[in-house]
Amino acid sequence: MIGPGHPRPGDPRPHDGSAPGPGHVPPQPPQPSQPPRPQLIRVGRAADNDIVIDDLLTARHHARLTPTGDGYRLDDLSGHHQTFAQGVLVERGIYVRDGDIVTFGKTRFVVGPSGLTLLADAPADGGLTVRDLSYTLPKGLTLTENVNLSLSGSRLVAVIGPSGCGKSTLLRLINGELKPSRGSVHYQGFDTHHNQEEIHGRIGVVPQHTIAHRKLGARRALLYTAQLRLSHDTTAAERTGRVDQVLEELGLAESRHTRIENMSGGQQRRLAIGFELITRPSMLVLDEPTSGLDPALVRQIMTTLRELADDGRLVIVTTHDLAHVDLCDDVLIMRPGGKIEYYGPPSGIADHFGTGDWADIFEQLKAVQAGPDPSPPTPPTAPASNSPSAPPTSPAPSIPPSPAVRTVAGRVSGSRSVLSTRLLSRRTEIPEVVGPRAADDEKRRRQQTSVLCRRQLHLIFADRPFAAFMLALPVGLAILALVIPNESGLGRPAYGGSTEAMRLLVILVVGAAFMGMAATVRDLVAERRIYRHERAAGLIPEAYLASKLIIFGSIAVIQSVLLLMLTLTVRDGPEDGVLIGDGGLELGIALASTAVVSAVLGMVVSSLVSTPEQTMPPLVLVIMAQLVFCGGLIEITGRAFVDQLSWLTPSRWGYAMAASTVNVTELMPNSPDDVLWRHNPLAWLGGLAALAVLGVAATYLARRRLRAL
Repeated sequence: MIGPGHPRPGDPRPHDGSAPGPGHVPPQPPQPSQPPRPQLIRVGRAADNDIVIDDLLTARHHARLTPTGDGYRLDDLSGHHQTFAQGVLVERGIYVRDGDIVTFGKTRFVVGPSGLTLLADAPADGGLTVRDLSYTLPKGLTLTENVNLSLSGSRLVAVIGPSGCGKSTLLRLINGELKPSRGSVHYQGFDTHHNQEEIHGRIGVVPQHTIAHRKLGARRALLYTAQLRLSHDTTAAERTGRVDQVLEELGLAESRHTRIENMSGGQQRRLAIGFELITRPSMLVLDEPTSGLDPALVRQIMTTLRELADDGRLVIVTTHDLAHVDLCDDVLIMRPGGKIEYYGPPSGIADHFGTGDWADIFEQLKAVQAGPDPSPPTPPTAPASNSPSAPPTSPAPSIPPSPAVRTVAGRVSGSRSVLSTRLLSRRTEIPEVVGPRAADDEKRRRQQTSVLCRRQLHLIFADRPFAAFMLALPVGLAILALVIPNESGLGRPAYGGSTEAMRLLVILVVGAAFMGMAATVRDLVAERRIYRHERAAGLIPEAYLASKLIIFGSIAVIQSVLLLMLTLTVRDGPEDGVLIGDGGLELGIALASTAVVSAVLGMVVSSLVSTPEQTMPPLVLVIMAQLVFCGGLIEITGRAFVDQLSWLTPSRWGYAMAASTVNVTELMPNSPDDVLWRHNPLAWLGGLAALAVLGVAATYLARRRLRAL
């Protein structure tokens, strides 16, 4: 714990003002003998822990530290991927030494001989440091060049500059989304790109466009976000309390039940901030939050950001709004080429540029690009009193421990300079202790899948036109089946042969394929921004894909059964099955399997296109291919290349299963001699196995695409 007479970790520096290098430990005065290490330290939210943390990113029983000779063995008990040592995710038990920084949720401690000491999670504690930051595209275009910044303390910083000068790129580099071509970005001592899992709970990222499902109400959308981001063992009351807190903080309490699509632009932008406040980050990064808003809404947003900074956060915002820069503590002005032209308080802008007229200032910035490159400005830093790199002018005040944390008996003397300064780039620098982890990972995936399934169902029912279309589709296809002249349906004709069964099966099988694809072909691309944002905050791609498979697969099965039932009410069904004995059941399995595999195929198409509008041509092409290659419309058996190409379409195998059940070759003596249509169990099971292989392959492709996005 930190008490009177014990300096706050992170404040004291060497007396010459220089920062200690990695591995450097300045000489320390003799220390009094320390009491023995505690036998066991238990950490979590529950009251029965030795260290109780009031942080909803922390599990009730989060971790256990067992003393060793020169440190502790740290075992993560949460299964939530929220335990870190020196910025490295603890996936199993590992050893930590005295001076290491360990993190539970987003609460940090220093390991010491007598236990753990709390490190405050505040922007003043470590701050943001940007050094020689550059980003160049593969084709050689430089978007950001030699940016140097040092920001600390609770402050609002506006990033301003002409369009295309690298403002958004700078923010993406700061939050770790982009890997710098050169240089580094550190927040609270951790590299924002290499230690993304450690810092994602500390940095809230608000993109330019609203990242939310517009059909949901504001409160419900926040609740789903809380379930995905907070610890899996938080109670409904804890999550609801945090969400209501955020709504009150942003002035959205009265609009809590309003659909997001019905909220004003300003309310939607504030709600976007609310998604990030769920985890209580100490730094907010916002990209053009005032874009497209009227002046009154712009003032509301900037006032909200001012209040968030005053509440103890570092807030960085890119903006084209120049009327409210006086609300900011500092302004960073960039010029074309991604370089910093000015950094300082708003009051110094006029002196720097020789004018206070923004039009003239922007003309000067553009002229700099056209003319010779001036000498770079002095690397900007925050005011000396707040800069983490400035030597202290007076002893740092002592800070009492947070009331939410009960530290283990004992104290850790000294400053950050006494701590180990190694930020691990290789896991081998902290030896791992082998232990089971697969069960925890699977539990986390299941929990996220469950939340996403509930959210997907809510979205479907909230979108009434889409739900009505899904319900009407099998009804419409069943009506189309009535166009075929009724002779014997799918049963045995009274005399001679009949082509009715083949034609009915084409409508049923291709209709099932269409229903499956139509439900999913726009889904992934429509949610791409939401998916990327949630993945950066800890969403597991496999959980996201599993939720889509479960919900849309279930819808495809229901639609297929409904289509078959409606058709068989007006047409005769097959007399007997080939394997189960019930021809109707076998036919239902064939249609449902075709629809489910086609739904996965629709997800693959959706993951490949860039916009929802681009999905229509591939949808038409794939459905036409399924119609041609199913085998019931055009004879493809024995035709080189065409027959082999048809194996890639779900309708080929679904039609083969249905034809085998109905015994098409007997009902229509002149039908193609297709070995896949034979009325025997092997042919039917072969079609089912082929659909399973296609489904697995399509799922694999969809998973790869989701991981690549």
